[in-house]
Amino acid sequence: MSNRDRILEFALALMNEEGAEAANTTRIAAALGISPGNLYYHFRNREEIVRVLFEALETEFRAVLVEDVGPPITPVRFAGFYLRSFDLAWRYRFFFGGLLGLLRRDDDLAARYRALQDWALVELERIAAQLVKDGNMDRPRGRDGLRSVALNTWLIWMNWIRFLQISGKDAIAPSDMAAGANQLFDVLAPYLDPAFEKSARRALAREAPKRG
Repeated sequence: MSNRDRILEFALALMNEEGAEAANTTRIAAALGISPGNLYYHFRNREEIVRVLFEALETEFRAVLVEDVGPPITPVRFAGFYLRSFDLAWRYRFFFGGLLGLLRRDDDLAARYRALQDWALVELERIAAQLVKDGNMDRPRGRDGLRSVALNTWLIWMNWIRFLQISGKDAIAPSDMAAGANQLFDVLAPYLDPAFEKSARRALAREAPKRG
């Protein structure tokens, strides 16, 4: 493994464990047994490390949102999409837990995050529209009903880690991510076809323990 990859791997683990503030460049270099100059050859500062990790998160999320949910959307694919989304939130939980602070410190990161959010809302609305087209979801009332469903989906996904932190949970575990997926199901349940929802929840219950 290259020094660059070692830096990213260790920084991600450290930030997930202690928060982004813990991953200062001096600590990372010392822990990896490399000189500060070696680290600065790859990354000028912590913000640059965070940006590269965000790129990885963004790439994976875009793949989940586009590649994993093609029409028709079956109950198994529907459940799998949400589980993989929350798995992704777990793997990069430092970002979700410290989002506001990270964006305030880095204008470039903030602009890239907003671009991802705008894109994601369009894609989530597209998924909701496809479920309606498939006959597995009632169209939400109101001119912006599908957009509202997309926004609620995004808000729960983006804020689930922080909700757990604020709730005072001592240690967040991968199994807590399945609870987030279930929460999204609860929000969507009034619109979903009952048979589709039942099948999707069965798939969720079957797959969630494997991630615990």
